[in-house]
Amino acid sequence: MDLTYRLVNVFAESHDPFSGNAIAVFDNAADVREEDMVSIALQLTMETVFILSVDGQRAEIRHVSSHGQGRLAGSPAIGAAHVIDGMLGNPRSELYLSGGPDTEPITVQPYGKDNWQIGARAGLARKLKSSPQILASLVGLPMTAISDEVMVIDSGRSGVVLPVNTVEDVAKTHLDARMLHSYAMLLNTEPQVYVWARKDAETIQSRMFFGPGGGVLEVAATGSGAANLGHWLSAHGETGKWRIYQGAAVGRPSVLDLVVMADDVVYVGGHVNQIATGVMTIY
Repeated sequence: MDLTYRLVNVFAESHDPFSGNAIAVFDNAADVREEDMVSIALQLTMETVFILSVDGQRAEIRHVSSHGQGRLAGSPAIGAAHVIDGMLGNPRSELYLSGGPDTEPITVQPYGKDNWQIGARAGLARKLKSSPQILASLVGLPMTAISDEVMVIDSGRSGVVLPVNTVEDVAKTHLDARMLHSYAMLLNTEPQVYVWARKDAETIQSRMFFGPGGGVLEVAATGSGAANLGHWLSAHGETGKWRIYQGAAVGRPSVLDLVVMADDVVYVGGHVNQIATGVMTIY
């Protein structure tokens, strides 16, 4: 069986082909069994999207990470939309993606050149009552580094959104895996922490950490983290547009566009670079 694929980087810098979040997109995967999708993603060790069918502006796809089949989210949806748009002759139209019978369809909208955005799921926000000492120790910073209210936000993936004073504080952040998982259990949330600071009125620097398998990893770019930040901003009465820079600490500089509108409406988008195509022949 020959499967054609494209390697794309989502939330990338337009001038750097190897920035952003790497996604493999297979464009002829109608005959691939779900268990084989997981095996292929594990073989590639990256997030992988399988396009099963395209009917006009609607497509049926599956998203699998190296940790197994997952919920369709920002990076894979935007990467898939970019590839589907190319399959359709680049009409740059709104696309509707279904990730399976148990998932909510996602609408992906084009803007600019090779940019796509999605509307974030509705967010649930709750304040954290933990002591400043615990919150600061969670991210390896002094108490004085925390600049504002720390919250748990859930807009599909729950996590701690933790604002700090400066981009230097963001750069100094480091997490202990044991503390991250203990804290997540205590708060009944996923082991996910989004640390951010304002660089100026329209620019944010961030880092995102999560804890697969009892460890801790930093993510180059994450739509869910940006969406949670958007709901944090909305909960504090802010609307507007921000550009988020993330991923430099792991060698994958990334750029995300965040729009927060009235009534807690949040959009997350970014640029897509296609960097390679290929054929996987499965014997």
